[in-house]
Amino acid sequence: MHRNSYISSLTEDQVLSYILKSISEGRIEDEIVERFDGDTILVKKWVDVLEQTNFVTANYFDELVITPHGKNYLEKYDSHL
Repeated sequence: MHRNSYISSLTEDQVLSYILKSISEGRIEDEIVERFDGDTILVKKWVDVLEQTNFVTANYFDELVITPHGKNYLEKYDSHL
């Protein structure tokens, strides 16, 4: 499989920030997986990390939403990544 050179060059912090920002913009997990060359396992693992660190949570409709903690992270670090 041909890997997207941009995606494969991201650091862990950049991947976390990208996925968190995508969720904050209302993208669903399948859309994020597409951006990561279909790597469902990678995205699911990072979403699990985001849930465990209380950066995202599932709402009443079982949709991922960013928490205030996640929003603070993005405001503080996103521009530096």
